[in-house]
Amino acid sequence: MYRATKTDCFAFAACLSTIAASAIAEPQFLSLTPTYLPSYFGLGIGSYPEYLGSDGAAVGVAPFGRYSFGEQRYVSLEVNYATINLLENRNWRAGPAGMYRFGREDVDDPIVDLLPDIEGTFELGGFISYENVGSDPRERWSVGASFTHGVTGDNDGYTIAASARRWMPVGKFAALGFYAGTTYGSSDYMDTFFSVSPAGAADSGLSVFEAESGVRDVRLSVVYVQPLSRTWLVGGGLMFSRLLNDAADSPIVSERGDRDQLVFGLGVSRAF
Repeated sequence: MYRATKTDCFAFAACLSTIAASAIAEPQFLSLTPTYLPSYFGLGIGSYPEYLGSDGAAVGVAPFGRYSFGEQRYVSLEVNYATINLLENRNWRAGPAGMYRFGREDVDDPIVDLLPDIEGTFELGGFISYENVGSDPRERWSVGASFTHGVTGDNDGYTIAASARRWMPVGKFAALGFYAGTTYGSSDYMDTFFSVSPAGAADSGLSVFEAESGVRDVRLSVVYVQPLSRTWLVGGGLMFSRLLNDAADSPIVSERGDRDQLVFGLGVSRAF
């Protein structure tokens, strides 16, 4: 992944996978059966904030894929976020989740770069979701939530994310998707990524700030998916997110960055 070490790639993972990765990796659009989930692999490319709250952009190329070991059970990778669905159920998905949350170091902003580096973190947790599929597999909606907690690195906090998605047919084969989501961050997580310690303030000139737990952001996105054949799909879209509460009030964002974040990307996948 290009420039990965300079980003909080959780934002990139969530956004790019929603916009260009998991979006075009909806293999049900191949209309094999309404519930069949084949294995697939793809690549997405997108523009995203250099770090969460940055007003600068970076470009990344990242993989995504899914290996199915049943009609519904699967192992899924979306950039740096992995899940294992253990349920063989038409509607419910649940299982363990893990991710590598990249830290913040060597950023382009000369002031933010003076703050202490944040080491990347391995996080473990779980997810659950419910999906309703219509007679046309492109006609579907889902709601879900996930939890991950840092087990290594500088972040020993946790986040809880909730989301809702809606897909609808466009023409004979294409599909249009809409996504809404939000993330809650624990006090340890928010402190790691948004606080400015007295030492950091002395080095950077930013105001001292102690970030508390709370809702970190809200996100909205729109995605368009176009099958090219029974095995190849392309897609693209954009996501807008707005940082809230202490994430938005942090001097890292309010003085040097932007509470409004934009991600857009394209992707291609192949089912097998």
